[in-house]
Amino acid sequence: MTLTLAFLQARMRSTRLPGKVLLTIQGRSILERAVERLRAARSVDGVAVLTTNLEEDEAVVAEARRLAVEVYRGPDRDVLARFRQAADVFRPDVIVRATADNPLIDIGSIDRITHTLRSKSLDYCMERDLPFGAATEAVTYPALERVDRLARQPHHREHVTIYIKEHRDDFRTEYPFPPEALRHPDLRITVDTPEDFAFVTNLIAAIPDTGGPIPLETYLNRIHLSSSLC
Repeated sequence: MTLTLAFLQARMRSTRLPGKVLLTIQGRSILERAVERLRAARSVDGVAVLTTNLEEDEAVVAEARRLAVEVYRGPDRDVLARFRQAADVFRPDVIVRATADNPLIDIGSIDRITHTLRSKSLDYCMERDLPFGAATEAVTYPALERVDRLARQPHHREHVTIYIKEHRDDFRTEYPFPPEALRHPDLRITVDTPEDFAFVTNLIAAIPDTGGPIPLETYLNRIHLSSSLC
């Protein structure tokens, strides 16, 4: 059986919005919301938070422990090494890479990209044209291992999968489109600035999610409705 784990990249340090992953929206941290959405994907067997060895990220570890998810701590700048080391520990066949500043990850996209990855024997798969902050990436363990051996430039080490994107001829990759209703690359639903945080907070507050994670399309419909009323 193929083991698929979501690796959620998280740290407290942020230039534009320090500590953003632990900011709360409607009583739940952004980290918690990202974990909830990863767990809701049918194809994900487990979630691990990947943070740094820095003392400031003890807070991230504490939140992950509260949420009962696995934790791996590794290098701060060399994020690729952190992912490779975590993969060596947890031994997944497929890794879903996500970042903890995205509280509105598209749950359905996770299942679509992992299915495409497996059915077509790909190394890497990511959907295009989703709102910024909604996408995740699926990569196989062997491909991640290979990238870790080959990638030497600082930006390759900091941005885990960019080497694959820059060397597409060397990997089996696919960038499918999501369903039409989700194709909104012009929209921004990540949290990287105070303005992002205010926007996403208002969006989540407008749609009660006490019964579990809300589909991304519901949030997008709300954005479009609000825009049409302006």
